[in-house]
Amino acid sequence: MTLLEEALAHGLAQHRAGQLTEARSVYEALLSHCHDPNIHGTALSHLAHLHLNATRLSDAREAADRALRIDGSNGTALLAAARVERVAGHPEKGLATLQTRSTHHLPPALLHELGLCWHAMGEFRKAFLAFKEAKRRISFTNLDVNRGILTRYMERLAARFDGPEEQWTPTPALDRASPVFLVGFKESGVEELGAILGAHPGFGLTREAPAMDAARRSIGGKDPDGLHTLTEEEILRARTKYFEVIDQRVSRDCIPVDAMPFNMIGLALIHRLFPEALILRCVRHPCEATLRAFLKPYELNAVTCHFDRLERTATTLMATTAISAQIEDTLGLTVHPLKIEEFLASPHETAAAIASGVGLDPHADLAVTPMSTLDQWPKYSAEMSRWLTPLTDLAEALGYPAK
Repeated sequence: MTLLEEALAHGLAQHRAGQLTEARSVYEALLSHCHDPNIHGTALSHLAHLHLNATRLSDAREAADRALRIDGSNGTALLAAARVERVAGHPEKGLATLQTRSTHHLPPALLHELGLCWHAMGEFRKAFLAFKEAKRRISFTNLDVNRGILTRYMERLAARFDGPEEQWTPTPALDRASPVFLVGFKESGVEELGAILGAHPGFGLTREAPAMDAARRSIGGKDPDGLHTLTEEEILRARTKYFEVIDQRVSRDCIPVDAMPFNMIGLALIHRLFPEALILRCVRHPCEATLRAFLKPYELNAVTCHFDRLERTATTLMATTAISAQIEDTLGLTVHPLKIEEFLASPHETAAAIASGVGLDPHADLAVTPMSTLDQWPKYSAEMSRWLTPLTDLAEALGYPAK
């Protein structure tokens, strides 16, 4: 690998790590000092996405066009070129850009953008078919993903918390502040509520950190069946493993905000390790959460593999919601539900109430802006028809009016 190739690789690594300013500097330096067209094309295509993320639409369009003039088959540049037109309010131009290539050869990211363009044009059936094909192709990107991990764990939870609860051994005191846990199904508002709390200087946000997984592994197979038998040593070891992950991401001076959505089925382990922790459940209309989780192009893992089809997404939402409620009822836990529409509309009031509840300053200035939400699922009701009855029944139980 040449020095310039190493520099490009460094820029791409910084880009993936979220170090966007440094990544931009690397790309721009390569454009100034390198004459290799391949490196130029790659740097320009990724620079286009940086400009797009910062809403520098003219710069993004110019960078994408230059990259495509170098290599018309550059998929990263093609994606940026289509996306910039859609964001600029011209989805028909983005669609035309994507249709210069056969859909038979489009990778998932470009198919997803195709769906977004159709959606912006009001062609919801065509949008759904594009999203569906994108998810189908994503499902083949990692055939080694174990699709049984989540289902087997839920089966064990359902059996474990079906009936009277066992007597638990004592839980040792915690020598630091308990984390705040944000739980809920994917796309139910965990990310958004995390961003609101993360704006408070007293909170330290960890986005989907695998801290509870580290704690779970440290106690072997005792979660969930042997939680009531954990010794003091085992609990302390599990906490240590948990905070080893957390402390790499936030300062110990802050109260950690653990924003891992699927901790919703880990409530028993959370309660065992942190019985005083504040647990907030983010709630969204189940039809909307199902649709958004299905449409979003997640990288494939043991959880997101269950979102590859709409019906599998719906059953996963209903199953995880039921099991989470079962654990909550069996253990008598206090889990506070927060609807996404409400905390987005009143972010300052929400953050103040939560901060006050954990002993932080409720009057801290937060750089957050109230927002409103618009449900998209009614536009796809025909595609969701098979699952509308159970999902709308659950919605009614959660306090959402019929539509």
